[in-house]
Amino acid sequence: MIRFDGRVAVITGGASGIGAAVARLFAAHGGTAVIADLDGTRGQGIVQDIQAAGGKADFVPCNLGDAAMIDGMIDTALARHGRIDFLHNNGYAPWRGEDAGALAADISDGQWQHAMDLGVTSAFRAVRRAIPVMTAQGGGSIVNTSSIAAFHAEPRIGAYAVAKAALSQLTRAVAVEYAATGIRCNAVCPGVIQTPLIDGAPLDPDFMRTIPMGRLGTPEEIAHVVLFLASDLASYVTGAIIVADGGRTI
Repeated sequence: MIRFDGRVAVITGGASGIGAAVARLFAAHGGTAVIADLDGTRGQGIVQDIQAAGGKADFVPCNLGDAAMIDGMIDTALARHGRIDFLHNNGYAPWRGEDAGALAADISDGQWQHAMDLGVTSAFRAVRRAIPVMTAQGGGSIVNTSSIAAFHAEPRIGAYAVAKAALSQLTRAVAVEYAATGIRCNAVCPGVIQTPLIDGAPLDPDFMRTIPMGRLGTPEEIAHVVLFLASDLASYVTGAIIVADGGRTI
């Protein structure tokens, strides 16, 4: 049985979707979930839900495009709770510019930079700040939310796919460099998940036929994979890139 008693998790993008599911389950298994998000109203709501269920949670405002706020996220969590055992780099926001969905030659510098900043640079900055904390504690676990887009090309998501591929490689680099310190670093690659980003969108039957299981995944299903990687049950797992997509990639 997975237990996180006395352990502290920092979860970026923790106010909705996969991040919120991870926060709820981490707290339900005895840990303290520190939710880091730009949406304070939703983030505080998740904290209240967790506390009402008897769990421990906290909220830290964080804009993942701001390096100082990422450092502050880690520093605040450490100051409030004394340790950081688990870092889940999950935050992302879709590009809303006029070139959203553009082919490669039409991607603006703004979209490209947005994808790199939120897709990989923010995770790098959080990892960079968390590693000394975890090293001093004798170890910890980092899980990055990558994507099946890191494995294969699909049209009109080029910048996002490149950022997620880079995040997967950052995962491997950190795993190799810090294994001897007791820090494990892994990534989960979800397929299409039923999150607020796609709620209400019509499901194309042709697309659904590309998923052997015939359905979208849920945030909770991805959260269970994340929590396995965070837990002692995965004590010999590092540098793994685990796909959870209902079979779509194969």
